[in-house]
Amino acid sequence: MCLPAEDIKRLIRWLTPLFSTVERRKNILLWAFWEDERLQHRVNLNQSPIDYTQELITDLSRNDCAALMALLQAIQEREEGDWIERLQPYVEKLRQKLSPTQPKYKLFVSYRRKSWDFTHRLVADLRARINADIFIDFSGIHSSDFEASILHHLRESDCVLLVVSEHTFDERIHDPQDWMRREIGEALRLGKPIVLLAHEGRYPPHPDQLPLDIRAIGGRQGIEFYPRFYEAAVEKLIEFIPKAIANPPAPYQPAILPPELSLDEESAVLHRRLIMLCEVGDYRGALPLLEHLATLQAQREETLRLRPQVQPIYDEDTQVISTPIVRRPVAQILGQPFAWCGIQAGRVRLERGGYLTHNTSREVSSFKIAKYPVTNSQFERFIRANGYHEPRWWTSEGWRVRIERAWSEPRFWYAERWNKPDYPVVGVSWYEAVAFCRWLSEVSGEAISLPTERQWQRAAQGPRNFIYPWGDEFDPRRCNCRSDGTTPVTKYEGLGDSPFGVVDMCGNVWELCLTDYQTGDETLECLSTGRIRRGGSWANAQPESFRATKRDTAHPAYGLEFIGFRIVCNES
Repeated sequence: MCLPAEDIKRLIRWLTPLFSTVERRKNILLWAFWEDERLQHRVNLNQSPIDYTQELITDLSRNDCAALMALLQAIQEREEGDWIERLQPYVEKLRQKLSPTQPKYKLFVSYRRKSWDFTHRLVADLRARINADIFIDFSGIHSSDFEASILHHLRESDCVLLVVSEHTFDERIHDPQDWMRREIGEALRLGKPIVLLAHEGRYPPHPDQLPLDIRAIGGRQGIEFYPRFYEAAVEKLIEFIPKAIANPPAPYQPAILPPELSLDEESAVLHRRLIMLCEVGDYRGALPLLEHLATLQAQREETLRLRPQVQPIYDEDTQVISTPIVRRPVAQILGQPFAWCGIQAGRVRLERGGYLTHNTSREVSSFKIAKYPVTNSQFERFIRANGYHEPRWWTSEGWRVRIERAWSEPRFWYAERWNKPDYPVVGVSWYEAVAFCRWLSEVSGEAISLPTERQWQRAAQGPRNFIYPWGDEFDPRRCNCRSDGTTPVTKYEGLGDSPFGVVDMCGNVWELCLTDYQTGDETLECLSTGRIRRGGSWANAQPESFRATKRDTAHPAYGLEFIGFRIVCNES
């Protein structure tokens, strides 16, 4: 057995709720064993949750420790809540079981999430070939306790492997709170050997283009990884790591520039404090003062190119009296693919379920709905507009959850499988979707929101109340269903359009609605345990899931890989 009997019992008890449905089982297994279809069908899916979980965990513990560890790590990465902390002791036990000898040295891997595929493959190969304890944060930082969750492992490491990809030194590196910048800065300050892994031959920029605390990493060379020469690069890396550990660099201390001669009293006080912090070795605390006084880094005021440039209005005495806000159309802000579809007023027949005890007919006023679901490239504009750090765009409960879970982007944002520009954004919660809509309302001047379920159904069915957007017979060729992931939002255009010309209302991703599943409340601030989702997704197979009247629920704080959203524009 990979784990003691008591550990197995505890895991079965904890994991049973995660395997509550066949659909959830398929999704978790696909996430864990995407390279091995055999493991996805190892246990009969059509059992009760407790029987399925018991058979799966017991079988893997008896016969395949590596697969059990992969399953637990996938759950850590995929599920919300405290799964990282809860499962980590068992992951470590399995790692020790698979590598019982004392590791020769400890490695720390620093990387951007968009380099996940390359990094995952490389770490797996290194673990199979060298006797090392390799720390890599595949699951994301669960809490804001950076010192405990990351820096402890970095300080204990013998060598840092820095994956340099096209995203490593993008504009985020100029944010003092950027995780990768902090990892690189701490490694330099501690004098850790740093081996650059130049993915497809990419290297850090010139030192002049980097913040002061990580300037020493600029211009360095490393080991180049290209697809055709991957194996040779791995061998070269294995050979080089002991040499790097045997010859560590001197700790890096950023130069402190003298203050300007014309410092005012406040700046002089800050400069004296800067000197004091550096003398005691608190470079992290000194960094904001250093950058402020040296003025070597411009403040990141324009986090989005879309932010309007405005000129203040002056009165006769040159006193600023107002700053006009320049509005732009939604299509110009979001870019292609985007278009509005006008939806005529009419009636929809809502099925009983959730907040409705019986079938009922409701009026729907005219409105406009986005032709396509919101894509990754469009949602990125919200991220780059500092959307995750502006409380005014969030509901009060959404902001509390964002802070608690340290969100800075949707789940799976750095997994290349999901984050392609014209694919629908997934891993985004209802709270994040609402924040996106409120941001877009502000910068466009239009009344943007999630659709109510009445609006969504009207746009999907049309005036003839079709069962599916295209008619009354289900046709899997007209939508993305029974597949292994999302597709471009335009792929099924002209095949599965609704009578109003709306695309992808069926399949690809479930779409979040404004309406509360239990109460029917359509306000933003009501506390909710479930908001309505409509339309079915790539992971569904049964025609029932794709009916235009089908109502399902989504917890407002959860972001899943088969849920996205689209927007509507209401009359102001």
